[in-house]
Amino acid sequence: MSNKNKFKPLQQDEIVSLHEDSLSILISHPTFKVIELLRATINLILSYDNVLNDSVKKKKRDQKEVNNWWNQGIQCQVLTHEGKGWQNGKVRLTLEFCPDEPEIEETSASNEPEIPQPESPLDDLRQRINQENQPENQ
Repeated sequence: MSNKNKFKPLQQDEIVSLHEDSLSILISHPTFKVIELLRATINLILSYDNVLNDSVKKKKRDQKEVNNWWNQGIQCQVLTHEGKGWQNGKVRLTLEFCPDEPEIEETSASNEPEIPQPESPLDDLRQRINQENQPENQ
């Protein structure tokens, strides 16, 4: 299974720490809360929007409208590859995380059957005691 399907959205108050060699694009420090990155992204979008569109400069943006980008979402239409046509809905920004998979140690294959491990450390001891207490006639 590819890592593409294992990404999970991070909560706004969770903390991300980038590797030292990662390129800092939106935030100058390597450790930040998810909400900081989301705000920096919105600010970047708004600054480009203001530079490119004079009418937007005159329009005062409501803070609630900006916060909707990562809270409840912004109204939109989406055309997906599923062939359902344009779908009305909302879009919002999230930051997702995919944990690295732990390396699996390869064990040498043997012809001997695998011995099941006891469920409890005491199971092995109980089994020995039971065997010692059984009559030899059986």
